[in-house]
Amino acid sequence: MTKDEIISVLAELYKITGFRVSLHGADYSEIAAYPAEKREFCRMVHKNPSELEKCIACDKEACKKALSEKDTHIYTCRYGFTEAVSPLYNFGTLTGFLMMGQIYETDESGAPIHHEINNVRTLGDEMVELASKTPLVNADMVRSYVKIMTICAQYLTLSNAIPSAKHTVAEMAKKYIFDNYKSKITISDICDDIGCSKSTLITCFKREFGTTVNNYITSVRLGEAVKMLKIGEGNIGEIATETGFSDQSYFSKVFSAKYGMPPSEYTRSNEFETTGGNR
Repeated sequence: MTKDEIISVLAELYKITGFRVSLHGADYSEIAAYPAEKREFCRMVHKNPSELEKCIACDKEACKKALSEKDTHIYTCRYGFTEAVSPLYNFGTLTGFLMMGQIYETDESGAPIHHEINNVRTLGDEMVELASKTPLVNADMVRSYVKIMTICAQYLTLSNAIPSAKHTVAEMAKKYIFDNYKSKITISDICDDIGCSKSTLITCFKREFGTTVNNYITSVRLGEAVKMLKIGEGNIGEIATETGFSDQSYFSKVFSAKYGMPPSEYTRSNEFETTGGNR
């Protein structure tokens, strides 16, 4: 499917539901949406970087729940908007997400049913006014619309709206490792974040990069440690901790196996080269 074809599908879903509908990649980035702009309330909130970060975190958490539930997940954002997310797969590999939201869910009397809407009042009268323009949708209709969204997600999956590429899983894992190498990382952590099975990750990573996930983690940590040693940034113990090694002894052992000398000797060697032998 072309992007224009995808947007036409999203537009039809929007006409039926009144929800803003968006298609996202497996890394959560927005690929296409209808309407293109988010509601004005959200645009104003997102001008605050910390608020934008919280909204992104909320959506990511919902995506992870949809993955664990293997179904469309309905949730409420911090300001009371009802949202839904459905994962998209291609031959068992996560390719992206279909998201729908930015409406207020109501009870039979027409009153919003989620208490999070009260948080809007803390933002001031102008934001309350913007929030009041949000479409109101009966709870029963929300469930019906979500069913339609799920069918639409299945259609997009079968239509290969986001082409599956095995290397995408490996690239996402690679990015996760580089972003988190300072902390303890497990295969399960990576799989939970990018939404794939352990076997898929291990196979794809080996095929794409010619090494194992764990070996790559160690390689990244050693590479960063070398940079710190060269500029004299901290002692050996501090560098070991900063680059994600469990302790200094293990760091020295792994470093020696890779470079043929312990970190302390590498530091002295580098100092010698830098000064041209003049201490």
